[in-house]
Amino acid sequence: MSKKTLQKTKARPLSPETIQAQARPEEAPEELRRRYADLSTLYMVGARLSAILQWEPLLLEILETAIHLTQANGASLILPDNYRGDFFIAASRHLSAHIVKETRIKSGEGIAGWVAQNREPLLLVGPVTGNRFTNFSAKPTQVGSAICVPLVPPAMSAQASPLVGVLVVSRRNQAQPFSQDDMQLLYALSTQAATALENARQYQKMQRRATQLQNLIDISREMATSLNLDQVLRQIMEKAVLLLRAQAGSLLLVDEETKELIFKVALGPAGAILSDTRLPPGVGIAGAVARDGKPLIVNDAQADPRHYGGVDASTALTTQTLVCVPLISRSRIIGVLEVINKADGTPFAEEDSDTLAAFALEGAIALENARLYSELKQAFTDTVRVIANAVEARDPYTAGHTGRVTQLAIETARELKWTTEQIEILEIGALLHDIGKIGVSDAILRKPGHLTDDEYTEMKKHPIVGANMLEGVGLLRPILAYVLYHQERFDGSGYPFGLKGKEIPIEGRLLPVVDTFDAMTSDRPYRKGRQPAEAIAEIVRNRGTQFDPEIVDAFLRAYKRIDFESLYHRPAAPLDTPREKQYNA
Repeated sequence: MSKKTLQKTKARPLSPETIQAQARPEEAPEELRRRYADLSTLYMVGARLSAILQWEPLLLEILETAIHLTQANGASLILPDNYRGDFFIAASRHLSAHIVKETRIKSGEGIAGWVAQNREPLLLVGPVTGNRFTNFSAKPTQVGSAICVPLVPPAMSAQASPLVGVLVVSRRNQAQPFSQDDMQLLYALSTQAATALENARQYQKMQRRATQLQNLIDISREMATSLNLDQVLRQIMEKAVLLLRAQAGSLLLVDEETKELIFKVALGPAGAILSDTRLPPGVGIAGAVARDGKPLIVNDAQADPRHYGGVDASTALTTQTLVCVPLISRSRIIGVLEVINKADGTPFAEEDSDTLAAFALEGAIALENARLYSELKQAFTDTVRVIANAVEARDPYTAGHTGRVTQLAIETARELKWTTEQIEILEIGALLHDIGKIGVSDAILRKPGHLTDDEYTEMKKHPIVGANMLEGVGLLRPILAYVLYHQERFDGSGYPFGLKGKEIPIEGRLLPVVDTFDAMTSDRPYRKGRQPAEAIAEIVRNRGTQFDPEIVDAFLRAYKRIDFESLYHRPAAPLDTPREKQYNA
């Protein structure tokens, strides 16, 4: 490219005084009016650009305005890539999509690189043959004239101001090249464009921060209203992946005994495959973060020696970029959070690490709350067991009854697909279902023979007595149905209310099945306990009369998983009674 085609100019701000000073005696009044019109348009453009805060629309508006003001055939906006240290074409009105995508420009390289490095505008007067940016095309571009100006915010010296980008316009017609006036006009536009781009960039940053804050508020509310740790942790990861626009994300916890990292939550194309997968201590980038307690941003994972390819191989997702931060609770590293591969292919930055660290803090709080809740729940359950044992102690022949009923009930509930919360309530309800027997005299409880009618009437009061005892305890209200209805029968012949079928709450339909099984298989002063096969045959015989058929079916499925010998401390005969064979068939 000939040096004659390049003109370096210290462009001055375009103002009425500037126009007047540069006006030539032979210049027609129409030309002056046109230039004043351009100035008026320029100031209106500044207001319009300042009002656009969305990135893509702003880029296109700057290009259209530059083309309109300079009567150009095409225009391009070139912006810095702060991570890679070079420049890329962010938007163009004349270059092909392939060129826009593939072009990378180094500072000082080509015309745009020179303008970026020196912060000075250039006027190129044709014919200009060759690429005006860098050698990104096999075919040289024929340009009649071009202007290239730096985008630098005003009110600062050029060298002290941050470079926002470079704006280029071009004309194909060699007979009508750009003039110095065109360059001054474009230079004036460049300062407004730089200000608008900075405003939009700050606005987008504020929007991301606002979204992050709202997500953190949502998570805090979720933690305040939900005791489901898995649900809270999954929500944290979902919001982190969404906000950072990542392809995948994981939350891994440290196994305190083995120091391995366990995938607790894994989102992405193959998240289910990673569930409960373990990583040896210190393995992978996640292992390094768990070991050192410091965040890591890795934007070329395949070239990083710390990267563990085993996870990629199992998920068929190639990790290109990732950011990983530690989960810290009470000054201990309890796990890590990581997000992988931005959806748009751009690298992660410090801002992304800070955002993920905020989510990690919420995750650590959720885990600590879960630990405290678990300890409190365990203390509560232990207290309930003490009370249940105290009730059983009044009748030595029912020792262990509530514990066995509880285990049988939980296994049956699992067959019915009850939720974790329902099963937790069931556990307490099963332990305390006979609490009302505290109000029954020892003479009746410990009587070795059959009860008289009056004694049986007294015994039948224990569900209501138990419910009245627990009604005033807020934490125990959810279990009242187990206490109140566990003696009802499906055919309506039970007590205390004689409810029938679905009138009986599900709690009152589940407990009688397992309660009866345990009563029949346990020793009593007046008889030996039956074999499980006999008890099950009896339950099957009363399916649909004494017991809810759905509960019976679930219990039979659950019983196959129960270790009768360890539960009852005696061997069980096989389930081979004719009636059982007939039912299973």
